[in-house]
Amino acid sequence: MPSIQSTVIVCLSLLFLSTGCQQKEDEKVHQELAYLKQEVGQLKQQVAIMSSQVKEIHAIAMQSQQPQHKTLPNQNDPDEQGKLPSLGAATAQVAIVEFSDYQCPYCKRYIDNTFAKIKANYIDKGKLKYITRDFPLGFHPKAKGAAIAANCAQQQEAYWPMREALFQNMRQLGDKLYQDTAMQLSLDMTKFATCLEDQAILAKIEQDIVYGSSVGIRGTPSFLIGKLENNRLIEPKLVVGAQSYQTFSALIDTLESKLTKTN
Repeated sequence: MPSIQSTVIVCLSLLFLSTGCQQKEDEKVHQELAYLKQEVGQLKQQVAIMSSQVKEIHAIAMQSQQPQHKTLPNQNDPDEQGKLPSLGAATAQVAIVEFSDYQCPYCKRYIDNTFAKIKANYIDKGKLKYITRDFPLGFHPKAKGAAIAANCAQQQEAYWPMREALFQNMRQLGDKLYQDTAMQLSLDMTKFATCLEDQAILAKIEQDIVYGSSVGIRGTPSFLIGKLENNRLIEPKLVVGAQSYQTFSALIDTLESKLTKTN
């Protein structure tokens, strides 16, 4: 529409210029000017209508992008008796189980934009237990190797700094990064090297994939969010994608408010 308006304006300008050197007003030109002015008025009305329609379409699109939360059955022993990497107080009444892939750019986006806020506002304040599971996707050839390195770092209580290093250096995933990071974290390099070849670590990752698939995980990042009660995740919500902090905050706050009412 702006191009049409521009054309009309140019036409008006040309008509004004063509009449500027005439001594007598040309009746025909006068009629054409009146007609073009009427056209400009109609165009302005059409632009206003289209602008309103665009706003409505945008609102509908934004509403359709709001995350849909699927409710799952209760999940027993979400941290496998403390064997899985986790953060947060043992007394936390809400838990998140993250399924992630170290080669997934959306997982990195979540880590960069959202995780730190969740940690500061909920995990560090004792309100939330945060558990991680591996879900390396088949078309990411380096994701499984990175997951093995992270699990081997966990054996030496260095899972979280290793995880951070892997996500921050996603484009350099490989043996050199794993070895260099392990050295920077002062890990026992002999134990670390042995662990990288341990089939039990690979089996644990495969178990995470099987479990994730069984609850409907198809991509990463994905999350289970629910009330934690007697080491059970009660009717957790399945949240898919690198959602905003506000999405997680709203779900956690809702669960907390329900807990407050029942206590």
